[in-house]
Amino acid sequence: MISQHLPNLANMKALARRYRSIKQAQGHEVSHSRALELIARRYGFFDWNTAAAQARSLHAPNRFRAGQHVAGRYMGHEFQARVVASTRLSQEEVLISLEFWEPVDVVTSKHFSNSRKRVSAKIGIDGRSQECLSGGIPHLEVVEEVSMARP
Repeated sequence: MISQHLPNLANMKALARRYRSIKQAQGHEVSHSRALELIARRYGFFDWNTAAAQARSLHAPNRFRAGQHVAGRYMGHEFQARVVASTRLSQEEVLISLEFWEPVDVVTSKHFSNSRKRVSAKIGIDGRSQECLSGGIPHLEVVEEVSMARP
């Protein structure tokens, strides 16, 4: 089983160096690559390359930050918004809360409307939600950072 508490890459390398120095003090010679492989196994990975890739992904900085201004599409409508909160749920998923600069009408009917000023959704690291409209368009797509201040 892969550990949920995987250290970052620098800490895993430090563990490998520490393991090597302990083994050398005991009179056993262990190569650096062997130490890295053993650390990877300790955390449930088949090899060091897999563990290192997972650590890089898991500890990558969150693309979205609270207070950041972004643009994109919500329910097929373009928007500009401020990121209220952003929480990394896994290496591939982010929970993001947005406050739109202008309310977005989420209804396609001509007979009534329903405007939203704030939304929260799970999105992938690519900025798109897995949930889609009937035409295959993602419910939420955060595509770019807006550098200008709110009008």
